[in-house]
Amino acid sequence: MKTTNLILSSFLFASSVFASEFSTTALIRDDNHNPKVDTVTLTDLESTEAFDGKYFKIVKGKEETAVKFNADEQLRLRAATTYFHLMKARNFFVDVVKADYVANFPKMTIRIEHSNQFSELGHFTNDAYEPQFNNALSIPAGRGYAPRNVAPWGAEIWFRPSKKIHINDLKVNNLGTQEFSVLMASFRNQIHMQSLNKFLTNVIVSVTDEASEVKPFSSESLIRTVGASLMLELGFRAVDPVTKALSRKWYWLDTAMVPEIIYHEYAHIALSDKLVLSHSTAIIEGMADFFAGQIADSPTLAKGIKQYNVYNGKSAKRKQNYMTEFEMTEYANTDFVFGLLWEMKKIVGEDRGVAFMYELRNNLTTNSSIRNELIEGLLKSCDDMCSSPFNDRISILKALNHKGI
Repeated sequence: MKTTNLILSSFLFASSVFASEFSTTALIRDDNHNPKVDTVTLTDLESTEAFDGKYFKIVKGKEETAVKFNADEQLRLRAATTYFHLMKARNFFVDVVKADYVANFPKMTIRIEHSNQFSELGHFTNDAYEPQFNNALSIPAGRGYAPRNVAPWGAEIWFRPSKKIHINDLKVNNLGTQEFSVLMASFRNQIHMQSLNKFLTNVIVSVTDEASEVKPFSSESLIRTVGASLMLELGFRAVDPVTKALSRKWYWLDTAMVPEIIYHEYAHIALSDKLVLSHSTAIIEGMADFFAGQIADSPTLAKGIKQYNVYNGKSAKRKQNYMTEFEMTEYANTDFVFGLLWEMKKIVGEDRGVAFMYELRNNLTTNSSIRNELIEGLLKSCDDMCSSPFNDRISILKALNHKGI
């Protein structure tokens, strides 16, 4: 009997050791931030046969059972990549940020290749609704809906399937093109006004001052003036078609295979004690971008993974000034706030920058704006966290002014 118990105990111990770790392949970044598929070790697993761990369970779509280790190659690769980088993100918030909220956060279900829309009452919308592709979503916990037999659920992260979309069907804001169009529109209006002034001046001079050296009004000057405006207008109208003609024709994004997107979505979870998951604003997205960049140890996000992501990604180094459009929901995912917070970290000091930004969330609300609450929050956080609050506040204000705020 003792021998049997000893064998059983040994077997259970071996099983628990096996269940805690599993080696497989996943997409990671190398030391130069280039993507590669390499062997990784997944930790804190609670299953010997599936991606089901102490903190995360990876499932496909609306299923509730975890993806098996012996699933098809691409599904297994997505599950492993997602699990590996979620653990990296969680460890960062627990070990580096010292976030008790994250340390005590309940186990999460993570859905990959999940195309259903989110319903606050039903968890998932009906399959007949338009499926979602090429994005990721962090959803808040829900109480469920007993009359429809919908059970309560915890906070989850959904990674959509990848789908090729033609440039003509894209429904995203290309901020670079938007900014260029705004500048072109302003320039166009100025040139048109100059042309009109020149035309009127020539008319007036030709009528009122026959002795003037200014060349009197003529049909030739009219054609030249109007022609220049027409050429400018034609060029302005052609900007978008030309851009489309020279741009990539097909776009796609496999969010479960881009490490920084995984970090970004988990950052939303980590910050959700103060910044709720049901909103998307420039500050909420910028805060998530900042921590994604810290976890990735890189000022660039979602770049250089052409097999899984052909969009431009984000960069904290991009030079851009504040625009009122950044406050709008349509522009919530620009990288202006990301770059601003990255610069703020340098001001307050690399040694305390991460703690400073985590403290910042206490001085923001879900609906905070860049020009008002973010400025106030940065200054308030500096009072509490900066080594030299007076001097650092001045440096922060100078940096904000330099950004056009």
